[in-house]
Amino acid sequence: MRKSLVGGVLAGVMALGLGIVGVGAPVVQTVFAEGEGPDCPVTLQTLRSALRDADAADATGLDNHYWAVVVNRAGVVCAVAFSGPGRDTQWLLSRQIAAAKAFTANGLSLDSKPISTAQLYPWVQPGAPGNPLFGLAFGNPVSAEDAYGGDYSQFGTRNDPMIGRRVGGTITFGGGLGLYSGTNAIGGLGLSGDTACADHSTAWRVRNLLGLAPTAGNDRITLGAADHPHCPNDGDTQGKN
Repeated sequence: MRKSLVGGVLAGVMALGLGIVGVGAPVVQTVFAEGEGPDCPVTLQTLRSALRDADAADATGLDNHYWAVVVNRAGVVCAVAFSGPGRDTQWLLSRQIAAAKAFTANGLSLDSKPISTAQLYPWVQPGAPGNPLFGLAFGNPVSAEDAYGGDYSQFGTRNDPMIGRRVGGTITFGGGLGLYSGTNAIGGLGLSGDTACADHSTAWRVRNLLGLAPTAGNDRITLGAADHPHCPNDGDTQGKN
């Protein structure tokens, strides 16, 4: 599996050469109709509902709340939600991390070949055999203007300042999954707010609730010393080998 995974990742890295659009440009607030983003696989309402249900169902990690971000196939943020009662009841830093996870999973997943951010972990470590992807995380830096600009009161709403922007970023631990219509890649989902294993576990639940899991391929997390490291309270992690 590792040989095919690396081949798929390398192909995806080349595809990410399309770059980050908007770096250095001012953030322009984009207003969308209720519950809709630009060419999005989900609506805000469906994402928020699935996220809160998945958060309530998952018992792994530290029992934290989450940020969830969806990007469309072009890597553009199109929906942002949080699972807690308010936007300050989950780590604020996780909003940007979730966006980068969604961008990463979407950018490296191909039709019938999903790749999760969790699967990248062993391949980017300094001691990995041959260091096949060491330094990957530095190849697509986050656009700070797109990730951090805008009005805090709009975070997690239909007018979140990230919506309509290609935030970029590359994350190489659990929490990012490709979104699919059957075997066709249509976007990416990123979750952040708890341990990396809990992020993956809850993202797995969210994707299933959305009905956007791939019907071919394997993007499950493998926990262990040679793969993705274990996390506190990870015994019931969803979507693991």
